[in-house]
Parts: sequence; C-alpha cells; structure tokens
Amino acid sequence: MAQIQIVYGSNSGNTQMVCKYVASFLKEHGHQVEMARGEHFPEDKLTGHDLLILACGTYEHGELEDHFRYHFWPRIQKLDLAGQKSAVIGLGDSKYDTDYNIESGRILAAYIESHNGALIHENLMINKCPLAQLETKVQDWTNELNKKI
Repeated sequence: MAQIQIVYGSNSGNTQMVCKYVASFLKEHGHQVEMARGEHFPEDKLTGHDLLILACGTYEHGELEDHFRYHFWPRIQKLDLAGQKSAVIGLGDSKYDTDYNIESGRILAAYIESHNGALIHENLMINKCPLAQLETKVQDWTNELNKKI
C-alpha cells in the first residue's frame, strides 16, 4: 500500500472532481490517499510520499488556476523534490484558448522535472468537461499509474 498525496487547484470544481475520482480508484487498489487544495497545503509536506500528484486547471491564456497560482505556487519554487515520484493532472478547455489549452499540465510537469522530481507516468490531460471521461480516460489513466507505483 502506497501513501499518495494529491495537491490540486480548482476554481470551478472540475479539477477537484477529477482528483476525487483518481483518489477513489487508487483507494480501490489499496492505497492510502490524501487530498488537499494547494492554497491550504503546507509546502514542507510536499515530499516524503510514495507518490505526489499535482493537479490544476488552465485559466486565462495558459495560467494555473488563481488560488493555486497565487497562494501555493510561489511557496514551492525553492523546494527540491529530490526524486519524489510524481504524476500530473491538467485540465483545460479549447473553447477558451486553443493555443494554451491544458497548459497547466505542461507547467506542472516542467516544475517537477526542474525541481528534481521523478515523473513516473504520462500526464492526464483533460480537454473540456471531464464528466464523460471519469469512468473511461480517468479510470484508465489511474489503473496504468497504479502499475508504476
């Protein structure tokens, strides 16, 4: 059983919903999963888990969700993730901005890699409303992630 921490930013609730499904699927595999909003998460607790999942929606022109971007992101810029096994969930909607759709996933993955973390699975990238993808794409991604933990 792995200790998994999911830290997310969510304004409309879509990212939170996806994270709840991922947590549920991982718990079905016997893992212990904790979820926390980024703005409430202490940065000194970001490492030391069997797996860290960072998740955020994309807003404006390729920016992280505001609560995540302004209240969490600045506090973690000097951290060394030193091999922390990690995964990323990025959401977006091409109807708002096709050039930077799901940019949050790329931003989070770049952060992990540039801070010495270890991405162990491809990013879960969700375009548009995630409802239709929860029992398919999200569950499939989580099942594949589980094999790598």
